[in-house]
Parts: sequence; C-alpha cells; structure tokens
Amino acid sequence: MPPVTEYENHQPNRAHRSRKTKQRINYKTIWVTPVLGSIAQLLMWWTYPLIYSKQLTAGQWQNNPLLMTYSIFLALTIYITFNRQFKSILNYLLLIVPFILLFFLYREMTIQQVIILILMPIALVLIHLEWLNLQNIFGLILFSGLATLSLPVVIFYQQNTFLTKPFLFSLFPLFLCYLFYMCIIFIPDGKEKRITSLVFGTILLLNILSLPWNVWTFIALIILIFTWTVLINLDLKQQYRMPFFTILQAITVLLIFLQQAH
Repeated sequence: MPPVTEYENHQPNRAHRSRKTKQRINYKTIWVTPVLGSIAQLLMWWTYPLIYSKQLTAGQWQNNPLLMTYSIFLALTIYITFNRQFKSILNYLLLIVPFILLFFLYREMTIQQVIILILMPIALVLIHLEWLNLQNIFGLILFSGLATLSLPVVIFYQQNTFLTKPFLFSLFPLFLCYLFYMCIIFIPDGKEKRITSLVFGTILLLNILSLPWNVWTFIALIILIFTWTVLINLDLKQQYRMPFFTILQAITVLLIFLQQAH
C-alpha cells in the first residue's frame, strides 16, 4: 500500500477550513443584511419627519424610546417577512411583537395614533393570507401607502402635536419610491413585473423632475434611471433582493428629502 503523502494529509484540514469559512460567511450574511435593511427602513421613516419638525417654530425635539423600539421591530419584521416571501412560520412569530409593543404605546399616545400604527402590522398579516390574494400589485399599493403614512405621520405628530397638509403632500415621493423599489418583492418575475416597474418608475421619474434642481435631485435621478434600466432586471437571488432594493430606496428617498429640506 503506497504511503500517504503530505499533500493528502493536509486535504481533510483544508476541507474543514473551507467549511468553516463558508459557515462564517453564511453567519455574517444572516445578520448583516437584516441589520442593513432595517436601518435603511428606519432612516426612511425617521429622518424626514424630524428634519421637517425642526424647521417649524413649534417643533420640539422629543425622545420616545418606546416608539423607536416599535419602529425597530416593525422594520425587522418587514425585512424578514418579505425576504422569506411570506412563507415562514417565523413571520407570524415576529408579527406578534409589534402588537405587544402597541399595548404599551397605548398608554403614552392617543387612540388615533395607535390606530394609525396598528394598521401596518395588520396589513402584514393580511398580505400573508393567500386566500386574500394580496401578494400582487394590490398588496404592493396597500403596503406602500401604510408604510408611507404610518410611522412618518405618528413621528411628526409626536414632535409637533399637530399635522399639516404640506407635510402629508411632501410624503408623496416616499410613496412612489415604495411602489417602485418594492415592486420586485410583490411581483418578482415576468412581464407583469416589467410593466409595473415601468409605470411606477415613470411616475417617480416625473415627480423627481418636478422638484427644484440641485445636486441631490441629479443624483437621485441617476440612481432611479440606473435601477430602472439595469438593476431591476438583474436575476438576483431571493435573499439579496430585499436588502439590495431597500438600501437603494433609502438612498433615493434621503436624496429627495435632502432636496426638500433646502
């Protein structure tokens, strides 16, 4: 029997190291992408209401740790449920957390604020129910509308104790960004995806073009066109779609909001 060479002795060790490397990469992927996706979602909800409030003479900076905690868990729930295509039992377990937090928020907020906040987790539950058939353009519109109005409106009201029509109208670009960037989550394949992204992309493009021109507007326009023509047609794996397009959406939204803040 021929002697075992030094190269062969090292083969199992190399295979073992390779498996450990893959495990480390998968471990980081599991945690890094949800964190980045959730942070992107939180930036879209919190940045603009706080910037807008500071421009008002009546605006006061108020800390609300419980509302921040609720928004963090809601952002994480949205990321995980969408990233798993509404098909994991973990989704339902996560959806329980926002409802529990709302029970404690009820003691600090008005009933109107709580109703606005509870609409988002209720919508997520409804979208999961296959017999309602909301995992399509109708679910996309429902989610986009509530994601635009729920947290930003409550955050603005918390800072100012009132709402203004100009603030509500200024959230329209955020609504359009949700429709465009989340289209690939609700309508991931086929001709319907291309048509839907074309329609919502065109509306968002016209909206950006209607804004005052500056460097922020120009960068947002470049990102939109590049996403519309190239990125949305890439065959990304399912686990990368949500973080990839959520981060792109957050960048576009923040650029638009920075433009409006000047």
